[in-house]
Amino acid sequence: MDFKQLLDDYRKGKMDAAQRAAFEQLLHSSERESELQQLLQEGYEQTEPVQAQEAQAFIYARIKAQMMDGATNQQPVEHQQSKPVAAMRWWRYAAAVILICGVATLFYRSKPDIQKSVAEQHPAADILPGHDGAVLTLANGKKIVLDSMGNTVVAQQNGAEVVLKDGLLAYEHTEEESKEIAYNTMTTPRGRQFQLQLPDGTRVWLNAASSITYPTRFTGKERKVEIHGEAYFEVTTNTQMPFRVATSREAVVEVLGTSFNIHAYDDEAAMQTTLLNGAVKVHVGGQAQLLKPGQQAVLNAGNTLSVAHAVNLEQVMAWKNGLFNFDGYDLKAVMREIGRWYDLDIVYETEPVQEEMMGEIQRTLKLSQVMKILQRIHVHYRVSGNQLIITK
Repeated sequence: MDFKQLLDDYRKGKMDAAQRAAFEQLLHSSERESELQQLLQEGYEQTEPVQAQEAQAFIYARIKAQMMDGATNQQPVEHQQSKPVAAMRWWRYAAAVILICGVATLFYRSKPDIQKSVAEQHPAADILPGHDGAVLTLANGKKIVLDSMGNTVVAQQNGAEVVLKDGLLAYEHTEEESKEIAYNTMTTPRGRQFQLQLPDGTRVWLNAASSITYPTRFTGKERKVEIHGEAYFEVTTNTQMPFRVATSREAVVEVLGTSFNIHAYDDEAAMQTTLLNGAVKVHVGGQAQLLKPGQQAVLNAGNTLSVAHAVNLEQVMAWKNGLFNFDGYDLKAVMREIGRWYDLDIVYETEPVQEEMMGEIQRTLKLSQVMKILQRIHVHYRVSGNQLIITK
């Protein structure tokens, strides 16, 4: 029996315990490295042209780095739960090949009765992915679309120049500052993201369908801004003037100098504040939680505040790094992110099965490319105008 057939039998769970043990030992042999890599390449070549070039680096890097740390058990490989154990690199290659043979780049942790053949799909329109762009609303109500503007002085406000340079909006104060405090709002519609430097030097990355309201200069005993949606902050340290972020859920994040991400969309069940560096305290009602790096404060729909300790920081920061990370998401959570990024309304003709998904997809892909990948996990859909309709 050839090696490719052995891999296929292993993936499908056709081996008994002794055969599996012998095969896994074979995978550790350096003599098989070139053959494993060749099968991995064949797996790439068998993907459809629309996704092969864009997804190849993802398949190789992400599946090998994340998924291959799972050990085998008595179930077929495609139905296993991942376990955080050390694995030898030959097993990593083999598991990548097995996964590609099974379900390509994204898959359900699903039951056998869900594994049905993919029906003919209506092709998705070639909707482009989101890009850098935002609308700046000045204190006087004037709106400035930043999408296509080059390096320029956007406005003069209360003794400050609002400057756009290399995709970053910043505030440069002149010698003659006004005592009046004016507030600006930056809004990223669906399908847009943008960067902002606040008057104190704090950097903000704003995800799609989000907004931030802030003063054109900070005065008094605190620096306070308000956000809706999702934003990542790198706060300039000033112990005499704490930085505070208010959210639409009446929660306040208090900061001294740190890096953190706030995920606070109105259509999500929970608000999440994740700390990367420094220290923040999250307040809501009479509750407060002090976070350490790597922790996440979770405010659920009932306004109960809790702390998660084992947080996937890579997933939290995926949007800022140009990726969707769907690990642990169900289909509706995946579609909410896709809807925001591709400026689409998501409609369901039937209630989707509640199964967890895993994997990453580049946010630079067109909608048609993303949906080609989702087809492989049996997502049936059609596109009608500005609606992405999930049919099954």
